[in-house]
Amino acid sequence: MYLRKKALMGGSMAALALSASLSALADDNLRINGFLTAGVTGSNLKSLPACPATGFDGAMVPSAGCTVVTTATKPLQYGPYYDHISNVPSWSNDTILGLQTDYKIDDKSSMTAQLVSYGQQNFQVMNTWAYATFKPTNSWQFRIGRQRVPFYMLSEQLDVGMSYPWVRPPVEMYTNPVNSYDGLSGKYQWMLGDVSGDIGALVGDAPSSSNSPYIPLGFIIKNIRGVTFNIYDGNFTFHGGVNAGNVNLNLQDDKTPGAMFQNLNSLLTAVGSPGVTDQLATYYNLGMIYDDGSWLLMSEVSDLRYGSGTVVQDPFDGYVTLGYHMGSFMPNFTYSMTRTNSQGNSNRQSALQNINNNLYSPGMMALKSEQLAACQSGGSSPTQCIAQGINSLTGAEQSIGNQGMQERMYTLGVRWDMTPKMSAKLEWSYVTGLGTNYAGTGGGGWGQFSDAPLGGHASIYSFVVNAMF
Repeated sequence: MYLRKKALMGGSMAALALSASLSALADDNLRINGFLTAGVTGSNLKSLPACPATGFDGAMVPSAGCTVVTTATKPLQYGPYYDHISNVPSWSNDTILGLQTDYKIDDKSSMTAQLVSYGQQNFQVMNTWAYATFKPTNSWQFRIGRQRVPFYMLSEQLDVGMSYPWVRPPVEMYTNPVNSYDGLSGKYQWMLGDVSGDIGALVGDAPSSSNSPYIPLGFIIKNIRGVTFNIYDGNFTFHGGVNAGNVNLNLQDDKTPGAMFQNLNSLLTAVGSPGVTDQLATYYNLGMIYDDGSWLLMSEVSDLRYGSGTVVQDPFDGYVTLGYHMGSFMPNFTYSMTRTNSQGNSNRQSALQNINNNLYSPGMMALKSEQLAACQSGGSSPTQCIAQGINSLTGAEQSIGNQGMQERMYTLGVRWDMTPKMSAKLEWSYVTGLGTNYAGTGGGGWGQFSDAPLGGHASIYSFVVNAMF
């Protein structure tokens, strides 16, 4: 039943812990909780060789059997799964350490602070929660400050491994680059017989909180607004929500190694549409949990839809998990998937058509003239330089085409509750169903990889220990 109990989250980390005096620790109004995940993860991912640098300025051009996600100092594929899982086992990238403090000011108000350190991000300490709460009645609650974005059924338990059965929540769904927002939220709690629930609303702004191979650091959502609901009925929990915001994506702020976004940004800049500015995005989510103490069934689906004219993904995601409690052990199986929805495929085709329509725009002609002159000054013939320009264009078009999302993952795992506040988890996952068409038709795409893996599939092995106090 642990999945239906909201885990105490947390993190105010060392700064708040050191500042707490002995008298404060003795204060009954102060509560401190912490959580930890630590383990090792790796895969059998095979690297692809770098594509030939046949475009302008040494730009690489994608084709079957090679990769454009590379640098001069890293000539092989930069192709981890979901940011950090590669063929080199890592003992740090899944590490999460958090500390949370809650202070009850009076019967109607309180403060909460949470700091979290992620091994995936070189153990930077992030302020994930920092808000004040006001409860004028037992039914109404208002918060202002930094809070979790309620995109998912498990948004508030996102980093607390003790609160869910997996090593990490299914990455096909739980990969949004924004996990927290700064703003105002309100919630109304109700009860009708044996059924209870809540409905909430929020407004605010959200900066990016991760550096994904697909999502540069220049990803910001302005004017987030949304509504969510939860219903609790016996062994069942139901969750749903609709959230919207204006996305700003600056490709020039890309921190991803290699030339994938750089090639794309050069072309989009030339045709007058660099990055994404105030693009409306709407995120729909539905989820369900059934846990009777013996069987566990969880399922969740989401659909992200951008307005027309953008080249970022519009994924439809989902998963279903089945587990069985056997004393302190719980074996479980999860099927998860992601694919670009029909609107996303239409947007990518529109972007490709926009490029073709603007090949002779003033910006593109100026770029051509500048690059042709630079190319010929290096000793290449006009014919060679024109060929390089065509290859660069082809590379950028294929970068757009391959942003389609398409993959399936099958995961077998077992959770062992060693103590009431410590568990160990072992998992094997098989990722497949990736698109292999480098022209971006028929789905295409590399799923959650930063580039297409050799063979179009990979196995992932993970072991972690979770603890909390």
